[in-house]
Amino acid sequence: MNKIISLLIFVAFNSSYAQTNLDANKRKITDSILESYCKPDEPGMAIGIIQNGKILYKNTKGIANLSDNLLITDSTTFNIASVSKQFTALIALMASEEGKISMQDDITKYLPELKNLPYKITIKQLANHTHGLPNYSDLIAMIGFGLAIPISNDQAVQTLLGIEQVNFKAGEQYQYGNSGFILLAEILKRVYGKPFPLLVKEKIFEPLNMNNSVVIDNPNTIIQNKAIAYTKSAGKFIEYPNRQMECGSSNIHTTLNDMLKWAINFQNPKIGTINQMNLLMKKTISISRDSDLGYGLGLLSETYKGLETIFHGGGTAGYRAYILHVPEHNFSVVTLGNLESFDGLLIVQDILELYLKDYMQEPSYIKTSYTENELKDFAGTYKVSPGQYWTIEANNKDLYFSGVQEPLTVIGDGKFKFFLPSSFLIFYTNSMDFRIADFNYTYQKVNLNPPDLEKKDLEKYVGVFKNKEFNTYYEILITENKLIAKHLTNGEIILNPLSKNSFSAEYPLGELDFILDSAGSVKSFMLSGQNFNSIKFLKVN
Repeated sequence: MNKIISLLIFVAFNSSYAQTNLDANKRKITDSILESYCKPDEPGMAIGIIQNGKILYKNTKGIANLSDNLLITDSTTFNIASVSKQFTALIALMASEEGKISMQDDITKYLPELKNLPYKITIKQLANHTHGLPNYSDLIAMIGFGLAIPISNDQAVQTLLGIEQVNFKAGEQYQYGNSGFILLAEILKRVYGKPFPLLVKEKIFEPLNMNNSVVIDNPNTIIQNKAIAYTKSAGKFIEYPNRQMECGSSNIHTTLNDMLKWAINFQNPKIGTINQMNLLMKKTISISRDSDLGYGLGLLSETYKGLETIFHGGGTAGYRAYILHVPEHNFSVVTLGNLESFDGLLIVQDILELYLKDYMQEPSYIKTSYTENELKDFAGTYKVSPGQYWTIEANNKDLYFSGVQEPLTVIGDGKFKFFLPSSFLIFYTNSMDFRIADFNYTYQKVNLNPPDLEKKDLEKYVGVFKNKEFNTYYEILITENKLIAKHLTNGEIILNPLSKNSFSAEYPLGELDFILDSAGSVKSFMLSGQNFNSIKFLKVN
């Protein structure tokens, strides 16, 4: 008997020793992954891995503030941008369970300012991006407010409450944006009778001891231990701040330590019930043609190499954040960064390959090469959004994105690697899908035949035009025989002819369709752009 006990102890010791060595090896490899994405003397990141409610790995690399050479630590505060949405969605589910709202309620029950909208929108549709409202971020850019211009949450809400039209009837499409969650936060503020930052603090942060987390609704708020956001220009790092502090959709500022507590709560809920967590994850709408990529309530779901994953990324100015869960293996990854080019998704995928490789399945492709004639079928001009177009060119046996010298690398079955991180194109008959990180877009192939216009043809469009909803002006003028849209803060934007009385322009505009009276005089134009449609500008001068 003693020999058996000794043998069991020996086996147990050696198994434990082997596991310890294995864990130590994985930690070293994870360190290498982290180091491959950031340098110690540059803006960097914080990363953590949770399994079965325990911290497997936690580390930081890089500088939080280049001016003072302050290092990123697990207590450094980052803006997690759209990762904030899942917090808002959970509080909405809590409010529903408490009887304060129903997810099927018409939003005008709580936001009577929107009573003139043409269609009913439910609270649930705010939370899964099927509401059809113009996207706040694109609207505010068109109005002329960049990220560096300070805007409070109250100002953001007032802008959205002025909306009088929608992009599509609620429930008929999915269109990712921030408007729905900003308005959802406003509804929660009204039904609870508390500022939204206080509501999140009481409902989530305090119970989970997320003591270094805060919702910011005012751009002048001082944030402790804040990482400065950066971008790189001409080989140098420059500050790239965000001073637009809308709530609900973005602007939770938190630390790695606190986000790991949030990830642990996802695996073993103490705040929010298991049913509520399941509702956050449950696909409410498919957003890819194969129906794999889907949106729940503040979270996305997709199969990655055989693993069922739940995730959401966030990015604003130079901040980047990512959280991903693999529920079957009780495995979660959190990344936070302060550099615009930082790609959390690539790091997360590397970590999955390391820790869960034994459970992964490599995708197989039927067709992995294309003839010159087949590639020509993919070539053409694709409409990205109103006024925005991409051109794909076929040259011999390669496919190119117009203006980029390197060819697109074939992956298989119509899929080609794009030149941006975490992105690819999939070609279909007369259309293509563009996938970048969490986002999936479908673009239709179009034939453009723009007219040649002389200066005399452009003169009728000249004038000052005003949009009443957002109190915004654009002056249309002619410079060097080109039509220009001039704005106080957006500057001068060239208008290129698209068709009779229609012009295209770079972001934040899009397509301008001029409307003439029976005498041929221009009276107005309708502006459609990225995530907004048919914004009317009347000629006032």
